[in-house]
Amino acid sequence: MTPPPDRRPQLLIVDDNRDLAENLQDIFEPRGFAVRFTPSAREGLALARAEGFDLAMVDVNLPDASGADLLPALRDASPLGEVVLITGHATLDSAVAAVRGGAFQYVVKPFKVDELVATVEAALRQGTLRREREALAQQLAASERRYRDVVESSKVLVLGIDTRGIMHLFNRRAAELTGLTPEEALGRPALDLLIPADSRERVQNHVRATLAGAPPGEFEAPLLIKDGRSRTVRWHVVVASAERPTASDEIAAYAVGTDVTDRRALERRAAEAEALAHMGTLAAGLAHEVRNPLNAALLQLHLLGRGIAKVTTEERDPLLGRARIVEAELKRLERLLSDFLELARPRPMAREPIDLAGLLDEVASFQEPAAAAAGVTLVRRIAVSRAVGDRERLKQVFHNLLVNALEATPQGGVVTVSCHRSADEPDATVVISDTGRGIPSGTLERVFEPFFTTKEAGTGLGLSIVRQIVERHGGAIDLESAEGRGTRVTLSLPATGRSH
Repeated sequence: MTPPPDRRPQLLIVDDNRDLAENLQDIFEPRGFAVRFTPSAREGLALARAEGFDLAMVDVNLPDASGADLLPALRDASPLGEVVLITGHATLDSAVAAVRGGAFQYVVKPFKVDELVATVEAALRQGTLRREREALAQQLAASERRYRDVVESSKVLVLGIDTRGIMHLFNRRAAELTGLTPEEALGRPALDLLIPADSRERVQNHVRATLAGAPPGEFEAPLLIKDGRSRTVRWHVVVASAERPTASDEIAAYAVGTDVTDRRALERRAAEAEALAHMGTLAAGLAHEVRNPLNAALLQLHLLGRGIAKVTTEERDPLLGRARIVEAELKRLERLLSDFLELARPRPMAREPIDLAGLLDEVASFQEPAAAAAGVTLVRRIAVSRAVGDRERLKQVFHNLLVNALEATPQGGVVTVSCHRSADEPDATVVISDTGRGIPSGTLERVFEPFFTTKEAGTGLGLSIVRQIVERHGGAIDLESAEGRGTRVTLSLPATGRSH
């Protein structure tokens, strides 16, 4: 960098010929240089280390060292300065050594003043360019550090991918959300690592369209995390530069993602609550009108069955079979109506101490024959635990979850029921897990929706009622599942009178 206007360029002369040094001083001081000179290599190097220089003029033959040998140490002492070697006895070897050592110029005595001045000015310009490059490199490094700090401290996911989809940037938030370390993510295909198979083509089409010049758009897609679950992320893909990357491993696009899983769950819950509020009003008005004809139909069907049973013709058994089918469907309709009313207009709940361990043991004992008949091992790990709430409602919750686990587990599988409460925890924890078929990622987020079911004869209200009961106790329910790896349902229930 050219010395600022208020500082003169520093010229260091290392030459044991005092008359020559004084002549050089007389030449360059009027031209604005601050000139210092010394007769030995040792003193010259000490001066360079202490004060630095913009330009050093060094005699090749010094009393204590060779100027060519001194040159690397001078460059280390003042990396942005330039060095001109002066000699009265030029040889090819000394010229080669000067070039190798990084000398700007090799000047042979005697020299013309104009040529020497031109050489010095050229050396200063060279130094100026080097200083400017150094300053630009420092500014660029500082800018990159600021950019990295912003990217790493951001609360959104930031990925950088090349034209092949390989990741070259994976920020801290992405690592936190996915459970992957940068070492596990960088250098790997982003789609294969982070996007479920059934969503990859759609995401890839978005990325390709953006790289092809389409306006940046937003889209939502599931994000795989290390434990096999997924989160919902809203992505925004932008091209990294207006110029096409020159190398295949350069970042071509940035994908910026916001985790909207919790927001979407809240939106769904709000929509469900609003729908249930409307349904509750409708249900209360229709319940009486529906139940009366339903009960009458069941009564008449019962009487019809008794009448058919007295018939001795060959038509009796087929008729009885049809009557039983109709009766089963009517009772299913009655259960659906009861579940619907329970969900839409829940009854007040009791608040009483409950022996949670005893209740779970009772439910497990009731389901033990069904587990044995299905060839499923039912394991109990039930520690002493208590809770506060409605015993019958919680019994309904445990029956529902245990039946679901048994139905989802094939012969030879295991269903585990456990509960515990640590002394320092305000809640009791109940876990019901199975080694069954698991729940696909696209289905998992919908299992608590009213009327959503994967069972042929299911009402789709069981898990909705379970969640409502747990949350009305002031507890929480968490369901983890992966297709082919089973399901784990965790309930947290208050051990005190806290409730919603």
